Amino acid sequence: MNFINIFPNPSKLIDIENTNKIVLFIYLKITDYSIKEKIKNDFFKEKINILHWFDCQYTNIGKEDFWSDALIIEFKNKTDFQKIYESKIGKIEVEAVQVFNLAPKNPPRLLINFLKLFRPIGYFLELINSSRKELQNLENSNSNILPTKKQAERIINEKSNKKAFMINLLQSRKTAKYKDSSISISGREAYYEKYGRTATKCVLLLGGDVTYSGRVLGDTLIEYNVPLDTMGNWEAVGIIEYPKAVKMLDLEKMPGYSKALEHRDAGLEKTYNLYATKN
Repeated sequence: MNFINIFPNPSKLIDIENTNKIVLFIYLKITDYSIKEKIKNDFFKEKINILHWFDCQYTNIGKEDFWSDALIIEFKNKTDFQKIYESKIGKIEVEAVQVFNLAPKNPPRLLINFLKLFRPIGYFLELINSSRKELQNLENSNSNILPTKKQAERIINEKSNKKAFMINLLQSRKTAKYKDSSISISGREAYYEKYGRTATKCVLLLGGDVTYSGRVLGDTLIEYNVPLDTMGNWEAVGIIEYPKAVKMLDLEKMPGYSKALEHRDAGLEKTYNLYATKN
């Protein structure tokens, strides 16, 4: 392992409208638990605002089980971030690190809480629908947007009853690719508007929640020893919470989800999905 400053040079950050806050999404690979605890203690002493710290379990979409931790850290403004950067508190011993600058795009909590009122309907639909149709068509291990059959089976057999957090890196197509060539819309519209809205409602019906959603600002800020699965630039990060991991595979039991899959397939160029928990 080497000592790497996981906080990027402030000059690389892109200013955004309506807020002075700086949000970083950070993937880490740390195999020594004592190092992880020291980092947490040091950040706590410096009053660094860690919005989320996830313990990565394994990859659902992607070829490698690689990252050990994922963090979302928020700074009040660029001045505060500059002080932290110069203090070198972020220079830590890691095997790998990848850092993105995010602009929060979380849905309104009022809307989320309203949709949660309909969960009893979701629970009923989950009981009466027993099949998981999508699992029957997962033989193609080369897909950039689907788990392999082996990965799906691993989630099915997951015994943990902890809340599950599915961390997604997302990249849409420039133009959506439908089987019907007469449909001409952007990949963003197909995925985020036509698929994303339906998928969010279905997640909430299943008892889940939207933990965090953010647009990536500019290029990836730091890449050190990263795997091919996450290497390079991405346009968004989405983190969805489920009551437990296997619930992710029950989305097709929810109304409208199966039909929305054509928009996901048409609009999404690639994704990386990782199953994580919290202590």
